[in-house]
Amino acid sequence: METVYVTYEQYVAVVTLNREDKRNAVSRQMTMELRQITEEIKANEQVKALVLTSRGERAFCSGGDLKELHGDLSEEEAYTVLSPMKELLYEIATLPVPTLAYLNGEARGGGCELATACDIRIGKEGSRFGFVQGKLGIVPGWGGGALLYERISPVQAFHWLTASEVIDAEEAKQLGWLQGMANELDLGIFTTRSREQLRFWKKQLMENIDTSVLYRKMEEETRQSAALWPSEAHKKAVNAFFSRKNK
Repeated sequence: METVYVTYEQYVAVVTLNREDKRNAVSRQMTMELRQITEEIKANEQVKALVLTSRGERAFCSGGDLKELHGDLSEEEAYTVLSPMKELLYEIATLPVPTLAYLNGEARGGGCELATACDIRIGKEGSRFGFVQGKLGIVPGWGGGALLYERISPVQAFHWLTASEVIDAEEAKQLGWLQGMANELDLGIFTTRSREQLRFWKKQLMENIDTSVLYRKMEEETRQSAALWPSEAHKKAVNAFFSRKNK
């Protein structure tokens, strides 16, 4: 693995995004590697839980790599690029073991989507998070908006998506998106519990979610994002981003 690596501590799989120099942006290669790891964890009955985090201190994940998710994609091309991450997020959300995202830095756009696929989110104090896709002329492309409606109150999810604001960790905790804040990753919530306990509690959680409806909503969102991809609003926003970056 080049863009992701996994370690195990007392049967807890710690999956680490490994593109620190790119603010852990998600590339096609990373998507493939994450999918492989997720499938391996799903098939391994010894695993108690999955923890997702990243290298570095600046960013958990800045979203999709704009070299691959640039503004010149057609609707069909955008869907082809977006869909694999939608499938991955669904797999993470429906794993038979509990999942936790330790946000060791900020998350933007797709980074928030990836974190929202996990059952629990712990943020580093002082970090900031934002579903900023609305300001880019699109909607979340990986189904993370549909997942957000499952994680926090629908009204709060609607407001965050519509306002596309970047919020601090304390506000994210008040929304219920973050379950806690910590400056270091602590696996105790999983290592001190048995495999049977953790898998049973995950089963109970999943009984409160209609997974077939969730998948349909995620697919609908991804297709809407792809439909908006070639819009002038999105192209303008992406070009403005690159202009600021090159100054």
